[in-house]
Amino acid sequence: MKNRSWILRKKSGLVKTTTWFLMILAMLMVISACKKKNPDPAPCPNVTEGGMLVVSHSERTVQEVMDQMALLPDDSLGYDYNDFFDDTKGELPGALQLRPIAHEVVRYQSTDNEGNPIELTGLLIYPWSLFGKVSAPIVSVNHGTQIMKKYAPSKWKSAQWSDWKNFPEMAIADVMAVWYGWIIIMPDYQGMGDDVNENHPYVIRDRLANATADMVMAAQSTCGCDLHSWVKWNGQTFLYGYSEGGYVTMAAARELEERNVSLDGVVCMDGPYDLSGTMLSVMLGDNPFPVPYFLPMMLVGYNTMYPETFTYEEMLKEPYKTNIPLYTTGFYDETVVNSKMPADKILKNVFTAAYIDTLKNPESQARQLMYENNSYVNWTPKSKMLLWHCENDDCVPFGNFTVAKKRFTDLGLTNIEYVAWPPVENDPSKGTVHVAVAPRAFYEGSRWIYHHLK
Repeated sequence: MKNRSWILRKKSGLVKTTTWFLMILAMLMVISACKKKNPDPAPCPNVTEGGMLVVSHSERTVQEVMDQMALLPDDSLGYDYNDFFDDTKGELPGALQLRPIAHEVVRYQSTDNEGNPIELTGLLIYPWSLFGKVSAPIVSVNHGTQIMKKYAPSKWKSAQWSDWKNFPEMAIADVMAVWYGWIIIMPDYQGMGDDVNENHPYVIRDRLANATADMVMAAQSTCGCDLHSWVKWNGQTFLYGYSEGGYVTMAAARELEERNVSLDGVVCMDGPYDLSGTMLSVMLGDNPFPVPYFLPMMLVGYNTMYPETFTYEEMLKEPYKTNIPLYTTGFYDETVVNSKMPADKILKNVFTAAYIDTLKNPESQARQLMYENNSYVNWTPKSKMLLWHCENDDCVPFGNFTVAKKRFTDLGLTNIEYVAWPPVENDPSKGTVHVAVAPRAFYEGSRWIYHHLK
């Protein structure tokens, strides 16, 4: 009886063990099935080839992202990038879902200044996890005016910490990837990054639009259809940019809509959309301009694209005829380029009298080309858009906002939200209003995207 009792107990224990084993196995199968199931599957984009070639891959912890933000100046009185970081944390309940991020320098197929095929560079940032792919929207963060090729987004990985102050948009892109969990793409544009053999086509609508639109579609191709090793596109796409990046964002939205690529939101902030009106008034005005390098950047870009109309010989007096093309190459910083401009910072003083007359003539070829490069004309936006502008921006005047708003309003559009941000304190010792208000713009723009996610 003792042996029989022992056998029964052994069988009972075996049954219990088997039951527990089967329960655990069932739970593992459920967990595995949940992991394999994509609750928000990415569609296959309308791209049959292309995508991104990864040049290098690196990873950053959440703590490293926090450390890099600490390198940016902390203004106790004004709104700065540290406030952007704090407010982003406060906006979200997702602190328990923070993930490390990956950086990938990528190449993708696009076109050069002549419209010929070229490989351009950019930066891909995304949240990653060892426990399955992260599903996320794609947000194209289009960078603002950058004089030096080496400060394009793809060059951030190789930059020293002492140079990180020159990459504020890359820092906020990291924050958005960590806290919001977005896939961030950042095109270098033509003439930037590794594209060292041509000039940057500054505020040339179709060139910058193509560079950005091509990277968006390459990202959709790479991260869609579950093709990427670590992350997958959930089908939503947003564009986002400030300053030149705001101009590029509007231009790229137009290009992508013409390609029938669906956009879930477009964020344009303090961009020079009105080249032939508001910005021309800056060029021909009697007042000093706080960032004189704007004009050399534009003139070199326009001479590159339209050499018969924007000729240095006809446009410029000496020494500007010699110095502007010599030093506006992407290898000299803003201090050098500014030093080659008039000491009084009055931009029109670089022009010949005859060319000033040309620019004042609405029928001239120069004016017509500038008008064609206005990002808001000859187009009816279909996508949801945030048009955001600080009222006392001293580098990209508020008139750019008002003329774009008037045109879109006259078209009867209801898909655009307009935000005229109240004037901010102008403290010349801290730089321009345009630079000072940028962190606030970035926060408001990212918050808008967050609230327009599906």
